[in-house]
Amino acid sequence: MRGVNTDASLVASLEHALADPHGPELILATGDLVQDESREGYERFRELLGKPGIPVHCLPGNHDSTGMMQEVLSDTPFRFCGIADYPPWRLILLNSKTAGDDGGFLPAHDLELLDQALSTCRDSHVLVALHHQPVAMGSRWLDTVGLRNADEFLAVTDQYPQVRAIVWGHVHQASDQLRNDVRLISTPSTCAQFLPGAENFSLDTRPPGYRWLDLCPDGTLQTSVVWVE
Repeated sequence: MRGVNTDASLVASLEHALADPHGPELILATGDLVQDESREGYERFRELLGKPGIPVHCLPGNHDSTGMMQEVLSDTPFRFCGIADYPPWRLILLNSKTAGDDGGFLPAHDLELLDQALSTCRDSHVLVALHHQPVAMGSRWLDTVGLRNADEFLAVTDQYPQVRAIVWGHVHQASDQLRNDVRLISTPSTCAQFLPGAENFSLDTRPPGYRWLDLCPDGTLQTSVVWVE
């Protein structure tokens, strides 16, 4: 896809991360896992990411088949969306995919569940993950396909000071900003990257990449991006 062998670049990214002396304790896959929505694609993803035997938390992107993804990637060590507690942290993974739209949307029911998940963990630190960006990226074409009801989503998270970070995929580029003391973080893709700040669709020359997230006991978050040449 776009000149990249996405299977090979995913394998290279995974091997690079696993070779780190510290190694990952879990994997967070923020959507667009399989471009053609095929069962074979999700089974291949399951084969690759299941080998390390660590938890793999998955959420769907606009190019995913939610039903197929949930069917294939719900058994241990995989988990589809939902809540996961790793004290003193809670991870909340949301499904922002909406049929027939490259942009995202969180229905009222999901926003209520988010509110409930936050209200029941006031002594935890929280990382919220979804596929679509809830804030502008400064790229005209990308900002037309973000989270459609971002204001409603942020109105919920703004009520809870235990929310430390919001993380997303979708934008194929790395960014890290601060809003109301909450880290807003996007991660690069394990295939091709989009050019930051572009008015129209443009590819960057950066190679595949991934992001480390170190969730500290005091609620701070350390993060870095790795580019896999």
